Amino acid sequence: MNVLVLMCDHHRFDALSCLGNPLAHTPNLDRLAARSVRFENCFTQSPVCAPARHSLATGRYAHAQGVITNSHKPHPGMVTIAHALQPLGYRRFQQGHMHWTDESMDNGYEPPVTKAMWRESMRAEALARYDWESQGITRRTTAGPSPRTREQYSGYFVAANAVCQIESAAERGEQFLCWTAFSEPHPPFYPPREIYERFDQAQIDLPKQAPPDAPPPHQVILGKRREWEHLTEVELRQMLAGYYGMVELVDGYIGMVLDAVERLGIADDTIIVWTTDHGDQMWEHGLFLKFQMHEGSVHVPLLIHDPRRGSGVRTELVEHIDLFPTICELVGAECPDTVQGRSLVPLLGVSGTDTSLSVPETPEGPSPEGWRDAVFSQIGTIQMIRTEQWKLNLYEGEPGELYDLENDPEEFYNRVADADYADTVQSLHERLRDWEQSSSG
Repeated sequence: MNVLVLMCDHHRFDALSCLGNPLAHTPNLDRLAARSVRFENCFTQSPVCAPARHSLATGRYAHAQGVITNSHKPHPGMVTIAHALQPLGYRRFQQGHMHWTDESMDNGYEPPVTKAMWRESMRAEALARYDWESQGITRRTTAGPSPRTREQYSGYFVAANAVCQIESAAERGEQFLCWTAFSEPHPPFYPPREIYERFDQAQIDLPKQAPPDAPPPHQVILGKRREWEHLTEVELRQMLAGYYGMVELVDGYIGMVLDAVERLGIADDTIIVWTTDHGDQMWEHGLFLKFQMHEGSVHVPLLIHDPRRGSGVRTELVEHIDLFPTICELVGAECPDTVQGRSLVPLLGVSGTDTSLSVPETPEGPSPEGWRDAVFSQIGTIQMIRTEQWKLNLYEGEPGELYDLENDPEEFYNRVADADYADTVQSLHERLRDWEQSSSG
């Protein structure tokens, strides 16, 4: 089986029109979701680009693989999914925003298609406009229509090169791993004018904020809020329109690659995965971007389409590090003992070609015995443990936020200082410390 991994940046878990989001226009992802197993409760190992991507590549938690911020480098001897598939003779393509922080280290892939190559292919006026949109304040706190065409975004360049490489492999009868990483919908939130102007911004509902009786946010969150506290409601709606315009834009690029797989007649031989490195707050909790542990940042989408299996929805807690062993099992590759994730194959249903697998008959079957009851995430010195009901966030090693997700899914009421929850805080804190120690090796 070929393996095609499609990956976005900043794409929220709920930014899909098939989930009823009125702002999302994602026909290509919707058609992929219709024939995939969709994991409702997937979580990133880090709500920031480089750590999340290195955890996906290695199947290891952020502190275990070494990249806990965008400036950290991986520990020596990094073993990636590309290394694992190399002995089987796979071509190993990498496209776009891979975010390797040590480019001298062997990542197992063939030479990449990079953003620098895209820049070299662009006309000067298009690059000048992109560079203006990408300035710090413009990129982080504004949004609007761009005069650039769909073909003048890096996502188009990434999709076109992915199609070319897949075509080449298909013509030669070569199996491939094609990891295609789009930058969109990462800011700047400046989609082409014709997309941006389709939004009726007067009809955009802003996310609900914490009620007056809620405890004040943690000091770290208060500090982050200051970046956007000057925005008016008009400007906030512009931000949301710009973001969802970028979601629509990248959905079109994903469609280019999906169409190529169909056109080349290799759909029945290609496993397709779609996910994202992390989400975006989109004004929830008075925030945009990521860099903290609210659901908008750490809860991510995950679709896995195996043409040998059915479609469905799973609600178990899963982590990004699970993708590595899942791919290995699906293609018959040996999974290295460095991997800390758990294969999701038992959640995908029985293969039409192998009914001896001890997995549910449909993707909606029962959870495997002993499945995890907690997931973990980290960025720098901020750490999270999340169970079905609880979320505890540590700041510099100290409990700073406790949310009862069962009764407070919007994370408005921080219970960490409430004496009635002291035992819960202590129990989760101990579990976090045990996880850190046991997964550091």
